Amino acid sequence: MKTKKKMGGVLSLALLTLTFAATFSMKAAAVGLQDLQTKEANKIGMAELKASNNAECMNLGYSGASSEAVVTISSFQITAYAPAGTADTTFGTSGTYLLSSTSYDTMGELCDAVEALSSYTCRLLACKRDDATYLLRDQTATSGTNDLKATGGATILLDTGGVAALTDVFVERIGITPLSGRRVQLKSFVGNANVIGTCKVYGKLRKFEGATDGVTRNDTTLVWSAITADDTDLTVDFTNSGRSPLGLEFATDAHVVISCGNGTGVQAAANQVQAFWNEY
Repeated sequence: MKTKKKMGGVLSLALLTLTFAATFSMKAAAVGLQDLQTKEANKIGMAELKASNNAECMNLGYSGASSEAVVTISSFQITAYAPAGTADTTFGTSGTYLLSSTSYDTMGELCDAVEALSSYTCRLLACKRDDATYLLRDQTATSGTNDLKATGGATILLDTGGVAALTDVFVERIGITPLSGRRVQLKSFVGNANVIGTCKVYGKLRKFEGATDGVTRNDTTLVWSAITADDTDLTVDFTNSGRSPLGLEFATDAHVVISCGNGTGVQAAANQVQAFWNEY
């Protein structure tokens, strides 16, 4: 009888343990499912289309005391005026950054220098950190144009043809900067380039978030490419079989650039690139 009581106690304890474990597992599963549902609901679906001559290189902003700030850009230098007609000596050297200088001959170097100024901001759009600064669209500062103090700042276009004409754009691009603390989940894109070229995707993949292998990965890192036919849509679905059902995922806050073209063929009005992605 004593043995039976002991066995009964052991069985009761075992049953209680199993019941607790099952209840805990169910609660954990419920919490996990709720987290997944919340995460899915918080995703922001995004889409963007850029025509052949509208690739946006960078955004410049001004928050100083002047009523406006405008810039003159050539292949050799960028000069800021605040207001128009008055060089802002806090910008570069006496108001000018020499784009031929090894300190400012890439977009990343120039943007970092401008961003470090107290009255200016710089954010890369469809330009990569290693792009040459002479690719900035030429323009002349006049009052009321490209005002860096306007709401949202001034968007400076890309000029891959090396001259100021809008028609001399050789590469179509979209730049994606997710909202702070979010990552880009690239679902698909369509690229249509004039003459045979290559569509490419650059960025730091989620796989390498927090990597300690000593390799620097950013918007200069090529993660995917494919050849395009002449004036023919290249449609790529990153969620289809053989790829992740979630799409191509990038690191938190990673800047992503999509580029189509071969760098020599002038893009026509019908050529374009469009992308579809989530931010979460």
